[in-house]
Parts: sequence; C-alpha cells; structure tokens
Amino acid sequence: MALQDYARLAIYMDTNLLEQITSLHHTTNSGNQRVDLLNTGLSGFTPGSGDCTIEIGFAVPAGGTEEEFQEKCANKDFVVLQMPIGRKDFIGNGKIDTVSFSQSVNGSLEGSLTWIGEIAPLQ
Repeated sequence: MALQDYARLAIYMDTNLLEQITSLHHTTNSGNQRVDLLNTGLSGFTPGSGDCTIEIGFAVPAGGTEEEFQEKCANKDFVVLQMPIGRKDFIGNGKIDTVSFSQSVNGSLEGSLTWIGEIAPLQ
C-alpha cells in the first residue's frame, strides 16, 4: 500500500496567503433551473446564472485580523480569491457578503466570512 499525501487547507485573498484560517468551505452552484411538467414531473433543466460561495473561518490574533475583511465588506470592494484544490486552483472575483466575529467565555476571538463570486471551473 502506497502512502498518500492529501491537499492542505490554503486560500489567497488578492494574492496574499491567509495564514490564520481555521476552516474553509467552497460551494459551486451551477444555476441550473428545473423544468417540471404537470403530468410527468422533472423534464430537464434550463441554464441559469451560477455562483461560487466560499465560507472562511479564521482566528483573530491580539494585533487584529491578517486582512481587512470587515473593511472590504463594508466598502463593497471586489476581492479575488484563489484556493488550491489538489493539482488545480479555483480563482474567482467576487465580494465579501458577510463578516462576523464571536467569542465564548475563556475562548479566543474568532471570525468568519462569506464570499460570493463568479462561477469558474478549476484551472
């Protein structure tokens, strides 16, 4: 049995590697719309506009976040995200939709953000 290396968690925001990431979730939505007929049910699909959503969890050091997440969200700035997935990368242009921060008693300050951008195949 051969040993296997697995892909590691990594994401780049505007070419800067984010190093305080604790979780990462990427969803591609094709945008396909169902076409249902009354008598036969699902008859196919019609193309629609799709999107990609990336959810990022991150730790917040005492000095502040490693990137200006909340400011980019509030300013409605475009942000390019690049995420290596095995031998290929997802690269997309979009906007940070939400940013949140939370902390529990005796816990560290944590944050999360949701980015929504253009649909793009892995390159």
